[in-house]
Amino acid sequence: MAPDGIDEHELSAALLDHWGLAPARLGYLPVGFGDHHWELTDAAGRRWFVTVAGLTRGWRGIGPAAGYADLRAAMDTVTVLAGAGLEFAVAPVPTSGGQALARFGSEHAITVFPYIDGAEDLAGEIPERERLALIDMLARLHNATPQASRTAPIRRPELAARPVLEAALAQLHQPWNGGPYSEPARQLVARHAAHLGRALARFDELARQAARSGPSVITHGEPHNVLRSAGRLYLIDWDTVGLALPERDLWALADADSREADRYAELTGRQINTTVVRMHRMRWSLEEIMLSLREFRSSHEHNEDTQLTWEVLTEETANLLQLAP
Repeated sequence: MAPDGIDEHELSAALLDHWGLAPARLGYLPVGFGDHHWELTDAAGRRWFVTVAGLTRGWRGIGPAAGYADLRAAMDTVTVLAGAGLEFAVAPVPTSGGQALARFGSEHAITVFPYIDGAEDLAGEIPERERLALIDMLARLHNATPQASRTAPIRRPELAARPVLEAALAQLHQPWNGGPYSEPARQLVARHAAHLGRALARFDELARQAARSGPSVITHGEPHNVLRSAGRLYLIDWDTVGLALPERDLWALADADSREADRYAELTGRQINTTVVRMHRMRWSLEEIMLSLREFRSSHEHNEDTQLTWEVLTEETANLLQLAP
C-alpha cells in the first residue's frame, strides 16, 4: 500500500514525463526506512527500482530547497564514481534531460535505479566472508576522492538533531503527548538522563580530537547498505555520500588491530584512527536516539514503523551505556 501523500497516478505520470518510462506495473515495496520505494515494470518488460525521497528530513538540510540540493549533489557524486570505474556503485538512471533526479511536488524528489536481479540484502551484520571484500570496495572508494570531490557534499560530524535531545532532557518533568510511545520514551530518557548528558560531552571531546586528523575522503556514510547478486557486492543508498574522515565508513567494520584494518592500510596507506572510530560509534547511537525522540515527541501512531523506532531507541540507548560508561 502506497504511503499517504504520494499519489501513484502522479508518480506514474512523472516517470513517463522525466524518464520516458511507461509503467505497466508499479508495485510499492515496504523496504528501507524513511524514503519510499517501488518496483516498476515498464511496457517493454524491463524492471526498475524507484525511490521517492522526502526533502524535509533534518539531515538533508533545512527545508525542501536545501534537501533537494543535498540529494542532487549526492546523486551527481555517485554518478561520477560509477563513471570512474567503481562498478559496485549503484548510480541513478538519468532523466531524459540528463539529470540524476527529478522534483516531485514541493517536498519530494524521484530517483530511478537499475533493478538488480536476484539481489540479497546484507543489511545489518555483514557476514565474515564479506567483510574483507567490503573493505576492498571502501578502499577503492576512498582512493577515488580526486575524481568525485568536486561534486560531493561535505559531511561534518556535528549532531544535526542535537536540539531534539537537549529539548527532551530539559522537558522530562512534563508529559509528552505525541502518541503511544511518547510517555515510554520520556521514562526511558529520564532513567538515563545524566548518562545521556555525559555522552554528549564525551562526544564533543572526541569530535575536537577528530578535527585534528585527516585528510577527508569520499565516504559512503552507511556502507552496511550492501546487496549481493551473482557473487558480486553492490553498495546502494548513496544519498549519504560525502567528504569526511574515512572512519565514517569503517567504524562498524574494522577495529584498529583487526585483519580489516590491516587490509585497509595495505590498500590506502592510511591507518585507522581509534579516536575517530570511537567518535563515529557514539555519533551513530546518539543520532539514532535523537531521530527516534523527534518522532515520539511529535504526533504518531502505533504501527510497524513506530514499533521499529522504539526498538532502535532502546537498543541504541543500551549501546550508548557501553560506549560511554
